[in-house]
Amino acid sequence: MRISFRKTVLLAVFCVSSLCLLTGCEPSERKVLSSSYYKELQQENQKLEKQVEKLQEEAADNSPTVDEERAVDYLDKIARDNLVRLEVGYADNMDGSEFVDNEAAFTFATLLAKRADLTQKYTPEEVEEMYGPGYEYILYDEDNAVYEVYVYGGNYVVFTDLPNNVYYVYNASALGDAFLHYRNGYPNSSLLHRLADSALIIDEAGMFYENETAFAAANSIDQMEKERSSRREARRTWRQEEREESGTGRPKPVTYTFYHHGNTMVLTMFDSFYCIENMDGKRTWYRAAEEDVNQLKDLFTQASAQMQEEINEGSQNSQEEETEEEPSHSSEIEEESDVSSLDEEE
Repeated sequence: MRISFRKTVLLAVFCVSSLCLLTGCEPSERKVLSSSYYKELQQENQKLEKQVEKLQEEAADNSPTVDEERAVDYLDKIARDNLVRLEVGYADNMDGSEFVDNEAAFTFATLLAKRADLTQKYTPEEVEEMYGPGYEYILYDEDNAVYEVYVYGGNYVVFTDLPNNVYYVYNASALGDAFLHYRNGYPNSSLLHRLADSALIIDEAGMFYENETAFAAANSIDQMEKERSSRREARRTWRQEEREESGTGRPKPVTYTFYHHGNTMVLTMFDSFYCIENMDGKRTWYRAAEEDVNQLKDLFTQASAQMQEEINEGSQNSQEEETEEEPSHSSEIEEESDVSSLDEEE
């Protein structure tokens, strides 16, 4: 009897459950809203809404303003421009400025715009107060547009058309260091030190090189095993090699002009012979192992490839800001260098 009653109850429960399923019977809204699962979903949804609001605010903050878009367009125009003239001078007195008509210098001037990285470290007033008047560059393009650039502390730049912005531009002072004479007279130094301190080097193909290459070249010359020679000895050697069919006569030279505060020095390399022309026009000839001279040539070849890659990129290359101006490398070469007599002509 009990077993029959249990079966009846179970059958009734089964029928009621089946009826609920068939008729779409669901838990009431009140029960759903009061369930712990629903409350967890509500909390998760609130967290997501806050995250969305935060992301929207950040996106709005990161959206470029009209002034920022104008600055980007301005720098891009300089970077792509074709200059026809360049004026370099001291910012507090442009009466003694130098006009430069050199394609390599034009390319370097436009490269400043590519390297420009906006910094919040200083205001224009603060950077001028900290570093004082530096260099002023005036760029003239083929459409008669004029760009004025002020350089402070070696690496900080203010464009007059963007007066509220300060940009970090690596090696921005190179044009002034290369083409402007010292105001208080030229300091005493050896030729090797002047080579190492040169701000720019320009080759016959119109490629330019910066101070890192100048320092590396001077250091290579310093470390190279060499002996003093002469043009006469070089010509005699080339003629003899040509007679013995071990050479083709005078090799084609490669020439690099070093620019150092308004003066120039010229390095000319042949095979095992090379000569250095001082800023007074005197030349000193040297002879070294041809392998060593070729390594010096390779140094310039590699630097040229790297510089050409940067020029072709067409995008800004941000540089880590430095608190002080780049130190001179010349002190790293010992005064007792075995080529300290380079100033003397044979």
